[in-house]
Amino acid sequence: MKILVAGLGLIGGSICKAIHAYTDHSVYGWNRSQNTLQKAFDEHAIDGMITEENPDYHGFHLIINCLYPNLIHDWVLDRIDRISEGAIIIDVSGVKNDLPKEMTRICAERNIFYLSTHPMAGKERAGYDVSDEGLFQGANFIMTPVKTTPKHVIAEVQNFAHQIGFRRFVITTPETHDRMIAYTSQLAHVVSSAYVQSPVLELESGFSGGSFHDMTRVATMNADMWTDLFMENRTSLLQELDILMQNLQNYRTALEANNRNAVYDLIQDGRQKKEQNLQNRRNTPAVVDLRDKKI
Repeated sequence: MKILVAGLGLIGGSICKAIHAYTDHSVYGWNRSQNTLQKAFDEHAIDGMITEENPDYHGFHLIINCLYPNLIHDWVLDRIDRISEGAIIIDVSGVKNDLPKEMTRICAERNIFYLSTHPMAGKERAGYDVSDEGLFQGANFIMTPVKTTPKHVIAEVQNFAHQIGFRRFVITTPETHDRMIAYTSQLAHVVSSAYVQSPVLELESGFSGGSFHDMTRVATMNADMWTDLFMENRTSLLQELDILMQNLQNYRTALEANNRNAVYDLIQDGRQKKEQNLQNRRNTPAVVDLRDKKI
């Protein structure tokens, strides 16, 4: 295939490098920063550059939009008349909302296919300079088709994702995606950021082990991107924050009352839930379709 990746940050840059490392596809790049685009070309992460001086979007089989969620709509709309009929456009947005439905409608009018996806891989740092061809090895890949999305589009995108390293695939609705991502990703980033607000952070060196580093790793998140993600998914994120705050309050109440049995029960309950979660994960098939599952 001839592939275009728009947005050469951590995810976009890693996709380009993975395409070169693991497939025979050709990949071109578009980026707001020309310096980054040129660097990717010079490092042979991409085979060519698409710029405003060279705005040739014709002939691409797959276009992967890796821009921030609030930029995706306008980027596609500004270029859609120059994109070949039959092309597949995907995004990697961490929040869906109405994006899949709206973009599918816009693209269908030009006989172009759209599928909103979410690669569950990343790092605590952002940008092309930390992109990595192996980032997606063994990772999860989420697809959020709408009712009119053809099966062959889902199959083609899944096959491509498998080629660059993804090994577990979830097909779900945009609504379920946003509810689950609030719990599995966004809440973890909120907790990590809040955790490092303690005034004793500056004294942690020499006192910390793996648990501290695991809990605080993502506190160095990209503030611009994660602010957008939090705000766009704030309803679901607020639900998860309310649940977490109640669970923390349960611990505080038990500790304040010097109630050892209550503390023990809370720890046991959490351990058992996590052990069951691990067992469920081991039994999960490689492809899961959750479109009919309500949460």
